[in-house]
Formats: sequence, structure tokens, C-alpha cells
Amino acid sequence: MSRFSKAAAGALASGFCMLAFAAPALAKSEKVVGGHATVRASMQISAFLLSRGITVTPIGPAQVGNGAMTMPMVGGTVSLPTMGGTMNAKGGLQYKNGSKVVRIHSYVITHKGGAAKITAVVNGHRIVIATMSAPKVHTSGNKATMSGGLHISAVWARTINRLVGMHVVHAGETIGQLSMSIKMA
Repeated sequence: MSRFSKAAAGALASGFCMLAFAAPALAKSEKVVGGHATVRASMQISAFLLSRGITVTPIGPAQVGNGAMTMPMVGGTVSLPTMGGTMNAKGGLQYKNGSKVVRIHSYVITHKGGAAKITAVVNGHRIVIATMSAPKVHTSGNKATMSGGLHISAVWARTINRLVGMHVVHAGETIGQLSMSIKMA
């Protein structure tokens, strides 16, 4: 191989390496500055809470009605176009069954690798509340949406079972749907 063709091959190989390292840079990081998340409980969950006399009261800016809770999205950082990253919601819920009280707030949705998890502070401790497999994501300009079914975590199932005093929910069961819309800076 001539000296020129070796140099050209080396430059070409270097160029391909640079492309391989530069490709991930196409993902753009954006700050979450607004939007909302709505969790619609399954009909079974809503009926169960009502039949057991468990009261559900919103905390902070969360709103509750017709079997759903809506909270404002107030922060986080996501990568476009995948919407991978963390998104923070403000507000929460208080569940009360007689003298037993469970307060849940400071929700964080983390989306990574085609799956999402929802954590929250429950009675002072951050736990995983639910997971979403293969959430549907759509981005357009400075807005993005995510939706999918929620599957209850083992630790949240235990907390609910303690609240009602019996084993009523199992880890992995579908507990509702999440629909979220965010605005980015």
C-alpha cells in the first residue's frame, strides 16, 4: 500500500471512529419546566377504595377526581428524542383507613432503556411505586408525552396491604395508566 493510501485509510478509519463517538451527542438534554402527569387508577382499585371506606385526599397542587390524580410536572432533565431521564412531579395523596394513614408525595418518573419506574416518598421514605414496560413516547419541539400501564411494585403492594389490613394486591398487577405531558426549556 502506498504511503498516500495508508494515510487516507488511517484518516478514513479515524473519521469512522469519530462518528461512532459523536453519534450519542445527537441526543439533546433538556430541562423539564412544566406539564402534568395523570394517573388513572384501574376500576378495580377505585371500587376497592370506595367499598373499604378508604379516603383519598390530594396533597399540595395534586388534583383528584373521577378515579384519577393529576399533578404538575416541575423539574428534571430528559434526553431527546427518547425522553430518557428523570421528571419530577409536585403534590401527592393521603390515604386514610380509620387511624391508619399513608402519605405519598414527591413523585419522580425515571425513563431509561425502554422502561420507566415511578418512585415517591411514602411516609418519609422514597420507594418504587410502580413500573412501566415499553411506555409510548412522542416528542415534538419543546413538548413530549409518555403513556403506559402501571404495574405495582412489591414494596408499594405491601404498604397498601398493611393499610387495609389484608392481602389484596400483588406485586406486578396492573394498577392503572399514566399519561404525562411535559414542556422543556
